[in-house]
Amino acid sequence: MPLPYAGRAVVTGAASGFGRAVCLQLAARCWQLAAVDLDAAKSADWRALGAEVESLGGGWLPYPFDVREPAGWQELADQLEDRWPGIDLLVNAAGVGATGEVGQLPLEQWRRIIDVNLLGTAIGCETLLPQLRRHRAPSRLLNVASIAGILAPPSMAAYSASKAGVIALSEAIAGECRGQPTVTVACPGFFRSGLLDSWHFSNGREQREARRRMDLTGWTSAKVAERVLAATFAGRRYAVLGRQARWLWRLKRLAPATATGLISRVYHRLERPG
Repeated sequence: MPLPYAGRAVVTGAASGFGRAVCLQLAARCWQLAAVDLDAAKSADWRALGAEVESLGGGWLPYPFDVREPAGWQELADQLEDRWPGIDLLVNAAGVGATGEVGQLPLEQWRRIIDVNLLGTAIGCETLLPQLRRHRAPSRLLNVASIAGILAPPSMAAYSASKAGVIALSEAIAGECRGQPTVTVACPGFFRSGLLDSWHFSNGREQREARRRMDLTGWTSAKVAERVLAATFAGRRYAVLGRQARWLWRLKRLAPATATGLISRVYHRLERPG
């Protein structure tokens, strides 16, 4: 299904990476965008994104707040209630990450990741879902998880747990809403984005491996956004992107112990610091 024309969307994590790519693709179809990111997003890049959205024919409503703060979400909901006849699409794309084996990752990193990735998504859904549900036109909810939320690779327990929570949250909402809105959960593998810029690495080996995989992937934020938006408007529940990610997803469903063993062997073959 092609992207509809001139809808209204709320997009979190809008300043960079996947969120930015979603904004630009929707703007090219003349969507009105309520773009959410941190206060730090009020920079030259943030202003440049707004100018680009408007040059493409989209509408730009910047809302710089932390997705972990209910007050920011409520203010957004109240303002959109007055401005728009309804919300056609909510995209929860804000996210942070960290690597570190259990027992080695600082507790503050666990809290940061769970708070942003899971609670930030949950608060957004809690606040805006009533507007999505009562919208007279078909509405959509897109929550961005990760293939890590399914595979749970070693050294990524905190990130994987947060994204597994997003998957479970999305499934529960889908059961509650019965199609209004439709619910899609994106589970991409590695793709080129700004996520590593805010990523906490526990050691240099993890950072080198993440950079290596990022450099090797052919998936860009724009390509992922295109595929995920297509899946969203086609009403698909899962958007698992990347050949390896899809293969491992199927293996995990059919033979979970085999999948975990394979991922573990690959992890332990990586060179460890002396």
